[in-house]
This record gives sequence, structure tokens and C-alpha cells, in this order.
Amino acid sequence: MMKCISLVKFTAVMLTAAVAIAGLPSILTSAAAAPKLEIQNTYITPDTMPENRIVEVDVSISDNQSGFRSASFGIEYDASLIYTSCESSGRAGAAFDVVSNPEKHLLWFMGAGSSGSATANSAAQEVMMKLYFEVPAEIEGGNFPVTFLWDGMNGAKAFWYTDKTANVIETVKSSAVNGSVDFHGGSVMEPEFIRMNQETQAQITVHNAAAEVIWFSSDDKIASVSDKGLVTAVSAGECDIQAFIDNQLHTCHILVNADDIYSIGDSADLVLTNPKRAVFMEYPDAQGAVTWMSAAPNQISISSEGKLQFGTENCSARLFGTYNGKTFMRNVIVEYTQAMETETETAPEPEVLIGDADLSGEITILDVIIVNKAILGKEELSPQQIRNADFDGNGKIDAMDSLNIMKRIVGLI
Repeated sequence: MMKCISLVKFTAVMLTAAVAIAGLPSILTSAAAAPKLEIQNTYITPDTMPENRIVEVDVSISDNQSGFRSASFGIEYDASLIYTSCESSGRAGAAFDVVSNPEKHLLWFMGAGSSGSATANSAAQEVMMKLYFEVPAEIEGGNFPVTFLWDGMNGAKAFWYTDKTANVIETVKSSAVNGSVDFHGGSVMEPEFIRMNQETQAQITVHNAAAEVIWFSSDDKIASVSDKGLVTAVSAGECDIQAFIDNQLHTCHILVNADDIYSIGDSADLVLTNPKRAVFMEYPDAQGAVTWMSAAPNQISISSEGKLQFGTENCSARLFGTYNGKTFMRNVIVEYTQAMETETETAPEPEVLIGDADLSGEITILDVIIVNKAILGKEELSPQQIRNADFDGNGKIDAMDSLNIMKRIVGLI
């Protein structure tokens, strides 16, 4: 665990560091690449915020091929953050002590003695130390910088010595990378892109909206959205689902596949009920050709492009996809229901024979009698009888309809 030095002891520590720095031999002058320092960007959402609201920020060193002998540098953090603790991580971080000045939101790191043998010949990034900050409960969101500071506590100058050169602080300073704690506690819509199969649904989530969210789609024929952010893919194409959140417009781009595409990397069984479109499997993040195989090709075969072919209506098989030496396996089950196998037969619309009030298929005097009874309220006609008896097509049965039917019988019309 890294030691934290109090302000009372700071003067003594600085004198010790000054002696260590002054004591470095003058032979440290040959050229060498300077190590690089980097502060991590920490991204926090309401879902990932720890219950104690303590977040971790890594401070790393890379290109440390020559090691360092002695160093001192500062880190300044946003006033909204509360520094809680620091711990070394790896051999490089063990060389440092830390002085905390909460009033100036400053941490001052000091290394004493040689640490080159422990950290030299390392070109890869190594985490030196982990800083822990508390995000106060009243903070709803924001970006809080955590940056290197080269003029530290009480005006002390930063130093960074390597095994093979003198103070290279200007080189280190120019290549240092600052970071931040980025807390998305305000209104945030996730995700910003969704790819879907037709006739499927996906949920867009809004965090911390202060007021009602208003949803709409740029093209309801491609994808629609409910007032709760539930997206329904309608047909192949692209559109935007947009949400008006706290006086800001947020967008999620939707891509609806023309064919049905599923990932071989999903461990759950893939059950296809009454598939309507071509079905493809895809390998997660493959950058080249994938080797596909089916354990039961007579049931379900798979082409070199990942397209499935079903041997029977109800079938299943284990499918395998291999790329760059890694293989995924997924069970695929295809089911057709009886409703899909037999098309639903709809009864044809009955033929309208004007004048045939009794639905006998011909026009006779009985039709006139039925119409007259209906006019007098003594007979109730069915909808089909009304359509046939409405001779003049005015939507009602009256004496004129009865007269015209009689004319039709005797051949006058």
C-alpha cells in the first residue's frame, strides 16, 4: 500500500527528495526514450455507480524501457471529487510516496532511490497506482478532470529521472495523457444503435429523465416505438428513433435486416417458429472468412456464407462457427405450426341477386311477399336478404323495391 504523507511532514520529505535528486550522478546524460504517463478515463453510469460512490482511476506508465531513478509530479483533481485513498499497483508504483492537499485538490507523488531495475525493459503499459475518489451524492452528473500538474505543492518542481538520462520532465510532460471521471448521471439514452430482425422488438433505456420522454420514429414503416421506448421492427431498412428528453433530442439509429441474422456466439438455443425469410448465422466481430459446420446437415445445413437450409419442416442441429482458432456452438431448432402449414380458407362473399329476397336463387312472387311483410314489420330480413331486396340500392327496403321486383318478374324491367 502506498504511504500517504501528512502536510506537517511535507517539508522533511521534500528535503529528502532534494538530496536524492542532487545526489544523482552527472553521467546520466546519454539519450534514452522517456517514459510516458497516462491517467485513465473512468466512465460511470447510474447502473455502474458503486453503492459507496467510490470510483477508481488508474495512473499508468508506458515505454519505460530505461526505468526511472527518482521522480516527483503532481495530480490535480476536480473540486467536485473527494480524494479518499491511493494504492500502488505493480513494482513501478511502489517507488512513490504521496502527499495529499485536499484544500487545493492536489496529490504530489515523490519517488526516492533507484527503481530502474524493477521497471526497465517494459514497453507495454503498466498501472503504477490506483486513485480512489468519492462522487458526492448531490452530484447528478458531469465530467470531472483528473490531470497531471508539473508545478506541485508549495511551488515544488516536478522531476523525472531515468537510468540513462538527466531530468526528462519536459519530454514526459509533453507526452502525458490526462483523464477524467465521467459520470453520466443526467438524462442519457442507451443504446445509440440497434440492429434488428424484422418483427422483433428491442428496448431503448433512458436514465434519469427529469420529465416525460416523448418518443417518435423517423419512419414508422421501418420501425415504430412505444411511449416506453419499446422498438418494433416492421420492415427492412434504416430509420432513427428519437426521444425528446429534458429539452434535448437524443437519437438511436435503427437498422432492420432484410434477412434474419443471428449470432453463433449466443449460448441460448435458437428456436425459429415459422421462419418467413432467409436465415443467416454470424460470428461475433469476425474480420475474415468463418468456417461453418453442422452436426446434422440432413436436418439443417449451413453454407460458407452462414446461410441455413432446412431439410424438413421440423428439424434441429448443432451449428459450429470457427474463426481465428476459436469455435462457437449453438443449437438451432425449427418449428412449423399447423396454422402455417394449412392456409386459412375464408368463405366467399355470397352472390347478390337483386330481387331474390328469399335467397332461393331465383326471383318469384314469394320475394314480393317477403318484401311486403318486411315493409309492414312482420318479417325480419337478414343482411344478405336486405342487400338482395334493395332493388334501387338506396339502402332501405320500401314499396318501390317491392314494385320493381314485381316488374322484374313480369318482364317489364
